[in-house]
Amino acid sequence: MRILISGNRRGLGAALTQSFSQHGHQVWGFSPASPPPNQVDVSNFEQVQAWVESVVQHYGPPDLVIANAATVLAPTPLAQVDPGDFSRLIDVNVKGMFYFFRAVLPHMSSGVLIGISSGYGRTTSPRMGPYCTSKWAVEGLVKTLASELPKTMAAVALDPGTLQTDMLRQALGEGARFFPTPDQWVDKAVRLILGLGPEHNGQSLSV
Repeated sequence: MRILISGNRRGLGAALTQSFSQHGHQVWGFSPASPPPNQVDVSNFEQVQAWVESVVQHYGPPDLVIANAATVLAPTPLAQVDPGDFSRLIDVNVKGMFYFFRAVLPHMSSGVLIGISSGYGRTTSPRMGPYCTSKWAVEGLVKTLASELPKTMAAVALDPGTLQTDMLRQALGEGARFFPTPDQWVDKAVRLILGLGPEHNGQSLSV
């Protein structure tokens, strides 16, 4: 299976990349912190499109696409959130997912696209307004895409659960240590993801 992942340098993206590779799948990923040619800013469509075109040209279209790249702000009341910070978060979490899907869809006639969502995309929490906003948008983006796909494809919004990542530490501080690490989570996640197919199109699932 050929797999593309955005935001695969750390956290759950890195854990997924390693696990898929260990299971014998071909995996390509990008992030701003990766060395060239995988150093890509997901909020820049031209960079994302060029990366996708290069991978597809050399290795063929993907069977699985995981739009994972995201960022979070420190917990802050909406009335105090910096507008520039809010805009940057939307650029990465929402527009970046659209850019990734937009770049890869012309090359796919079958396969699964996963938008990494969150419990914050199905509920809300005080002081987490920007992140909640972005993940609710992810749910809408994925479900709309699902309504447009052929019967050979699926788009799924996947809540990975609460994991001990850099983003969670930024949001919860010391409280993040009570949650599982990506390495403790990844085997269950990979089993679920590899079992997805057209019959799951449009669903909102959780690990």
